[in-house]
Amino acid sequence: MIIKTAIKISIVFSTMLLSACDVLWSDDIGSICKHSPELCTDIHKIGDCPYKRTTMIRARYYDKIEPSEINKRKLLTELEEYELCLELTLFLQFTRNKDRKQRRLDNYLKTQELMQEQLKEIKDTQDPMLAYYLWTRHQNLQARNIFLKAAKNSEVTDSRLLFKLAAVNTKNDPQEALNIFYKALSMTTSLNQIPHSSFSTMMTLFYQNKQFEEAYVWAIIAEEEDKEDEFPINLELILKKGISSSDKVILNEDALEERAEHYYEQLEEGIFNIKAPLLK
Repeated sequence: MIIKTAIKISIVFSTMLLSACDVLWSDDIGSICKHSPELCTDIHKIGDCPYKRTTMIRARYYDKIEPSEINKRKLLTELEEYELCLELTLFLQFTRNKDRKQRRLDNYLKTQELMQEQLKEIKDTQDPMLAYYLWTRHQNLQARNIFLKAAKNSEVTDSRLLFKLAAVNTKNDPQEALNIFYKALSMTTSLNQIPHSSFSTMMTLFYQNKQFEEAYVWAIIAEEEDKEDEFPINLELILKKGISSSDKVILNEDALEERAEHYYEQLEEGIFNIKAPLLK
């Protein structure tokens, strides 16, 4: 009896161990693409934005095996981040390789198509984050009201809503966008809560408004967080105030780098409390 019981326990333990390994194994991008190739083959594997392609595919996988509002929000966020990364490489990085350029474009258009497919499933959502995508992608006015009511609430505590609200304001009201970005940053408790694209967007807002020192500070932070080197950031061009043929005009980069480091440490510790500067 003791031997039989021991054998049974061994079998159960082995089964549990294999199951645990299978969970870890199935989350691997190679395993996902092997067992669910439809999640990978429609998006070319290219040299541009590879990390974001991976996180997007993984988000598609989780949305497939465990549909939920949380996983749907994650998937839409990853699709949007991948689309933004591709957009930057598509329009800012020149290449003579026609095949590579076409594959970039194919991925960009396919990402938009996937976004539209997901939005069809949430047309009656009451979730503010999902409503954001439904409004900005489908101009759904009911979704707009749901999102803005939550994001503009004076007692809002979800920084994700504020990052989205800031993004909405970037074209028509850059000062308001920056105000909201800084407020959102002050509400976070770690860098993991901040979309990486927010740093490059803030850099761009300052750059477009010729506040190159501020642009340089956020460019450094954006570059620090861009572990996969996916966002095109040109620090030297900022120091030349946007004129590539010019000599370096901004000469206090050491002080600016110290400020960037100070901001970064505050963001890491979740104690960022800087107010947005006024655009000139």
